Amino acid sequence: MAGRDLPGSAAATAWPAGFLERLGEIFPAGLLPRVIAALATPRQVGLRVNTLLTSVPAVTLRLFEAGIAVQPLSWQPSGLIADAVFRTQLVDSPLVTDGSLYLQGPSSQFVSLLLAPQPGETVLDLAAAPGGKTSHLAALMENRGVLSAVESVRPRFFRLQANLKRLGVGIAKTYLMDGRAVPRKTGPRFDRVLLDAPCSGEARLSPHHPAALATWSERKIAECSRKQTGLIRAAFDSLRPGGRMLYCTCSFAPEENERVVARLLQDRPDAGLESPGEIPFETVDGLREFRGKMFGEELQRARRIVPSAVMEGLFIALVRKGAD
Repeated sequence: MAGRDLPGSAAATAWPAGFLERLGEIFPAGLLPRVIAALATPRQVGLRVNTLLTSVPAVTLRLFEAGIAVQPLSWQPSGLIADAVFRTQLVDSPLVTDGSLYLQGPSSQFVSLLLAPQPGETVLDLAAAPGGKTSHLAALMENRGVLSAVESVRPRFFRLQANLKRLGVGIAKTYLMDGRAVPRKTGPRFDRVLLDAPCSGEARLSPHHPAALATWSERKIAECSRKQTGLIRAAFDSLRPGGRMLYCTCSFAPEENERVVARLLQDRPDAGLESPGEIPFETVDGLREFRGKMFGEELQRARRIVPSAVMEGLFIALVRKGAD
């Protein structure tokens, strides 16, 4: 499928060779023009009120006084949406500086809601920087329990620590280490594990950012997939029997998503993929196969969030570990 043949893709020539063809094999034909248009259009700004420090009414009032119009996310009690024209003003806002507000896309907010950590539980965030999802997990846990946050890249680790401190997260213990080593140190002890895996970042590509486009390649996808395979095994092996893990990436690539999850299901007989249930925005089911590689019917329980003016593209797979 040639990029020039794709409707609604005036900027098709800006995309890397092969990228649009792959999208055409991942998304249904009827969705493809909307997906491409969404990637090429500035998205609305997702915001999350940090309920560890303040309340939604208090933040909404301060935003109103600053001349920033927001709308609530109907399915996320602490989530807000603002027009893209307010992005710079929000980034520089005192609300962000004092930890009352965190800029976070709605798809990323949904990840923590779906994992649904409870107060008092023991939770692991295996690739935690910069800390947005970690702090959301802490808020859902009401700062009660144990939250371990792991990051392997030193500059990102220090950014994680600074963000968690600014956001008032009191239950997090941070660890600078390779996430693949975690189960050797902890054993299977966590009630819930979040793995927002390092990925090729396909869902963040835009024809308006040619430097990022230049880094995309199928070789990069393959390199990410190898690392993700080790991380997902570590995440699962860190779960207690009966525990739940959420695997997600901001890549569309099946090699980084369905293939990684399918390998886990093959290698760990006590791993099972759960349906995420009803989702309040548009998604498509996970793929059963891609370019001759079979993943199995169970992978249809995974979901790929369809990018839009509000939602970022994201792959999510909810895994449960069988009880003893």
